[in-house]
Amino acid sequence: MKKIVRVVTCDETRKIYIDAFSKPIDISDIISLLDNGYSHNSNLAMRKDWNLFTEFCLGKGVRPLPASVTALRLFLESESKRRKYATLKRYVVTIGLVHRTLSLSDPCSSTTITTLMAQFRQNKQSDARSAESFTAKHLKDITKLLEHSKRLSDIRDLAIYHLMFECMLKRSELKQLNVGDICRLNGEISLKMGQSKYRLSYHTAQYLSRWIDATARHTGPLFTSIDRHGLLGQAPLDDSSIYRILRKASTKLGLKVKFSGQSLRIGGLSKLVNQGVKVKEIQKRGRWQSVAMPYYYLSNKAYIEEDLVVFKKIKPID
Repeated sequence: MKKIVRVVTCDETRKIYIDAFSKPIDISDIISLLDNGYSHNSNLAMRKDWNLFTEFCLGKGVRPLPASVTALRLFLESESKRRKYATLKRYVVTIGLVHRTLSLSDPCSSTTITTLMAQFRQNKQSDARSAESFTAKHLKDITKLLEHSKRLSDIRDLAIYHLMFECMLKRSELKQLNVGDICRLNGEISLKMGQSKYRLSYHTAQYLSRWIDATARHTGPLFTSIDRHGLLGQAPLDDSSIYRILRKASTKLGLKVKFSGQSLRIGGLSKLVNQGVKVKEIQKRGRWQSVAMPYYYLSNKAYIEEDLVVFKKIKPID
């Protein structure tokens, strides 16, 4: 579904926002401006993008809002030395969205910027890499290696691989899970996330139950760290720990590819597609706000451009 971007028409309100966005902002500022229309992660990313642009402008002694085409061009040229095309494009999306929401002239739609972005796209083609997919075969192979292990870390890791794959979990979602989010009823096990409940398959339920039974915990974080002595930690896994667990799968499988937090999410999506599940249903199950992301991972570029049109107001650069 396309997002309806609100437009600030009140001069007094616009002036308040311009003053606020002319210096580094907090996440509450972006939430307020965009009428809480985006996810928490999107708001975090846009705040970071805007603050980076603002700090660049202030360092050059120019206004970030409304921004001039020259200031934006210099900013993008500076960032292009160390950023990938996808990141530069995200900067343009964020900066353009702030300007359009405040009914200001959008520098991102200028010929100068669209031409510059076309050059970046051409020059940085080799940068565009999607996350490596953790496929159903990978899951089958890692299961064979770990399912009979009595090591607590192997029991935990196997439960994580299956749960992330089947429920297409992000790292941020995994580390927020608590033991109380697991529901057992009539011999079935489900995962509760917000208002949704996901009934787990036999094998995922089996490996998850094995982990929960091994920890003998009834409350607290579902997954925790394990020290070198085999003792459980109290705090939930952090991003670094999850990163290492995912990379460990690559090593155990003897693969050169390096799995990331998106790898199992993409693998779970691919399995559902192969089973004939409709993309709209996959979007719902994967908790994506738009079908653009499932289609992105399926390489359906035409649909991405249609679905994301609300995020950008720049001329075609293909």
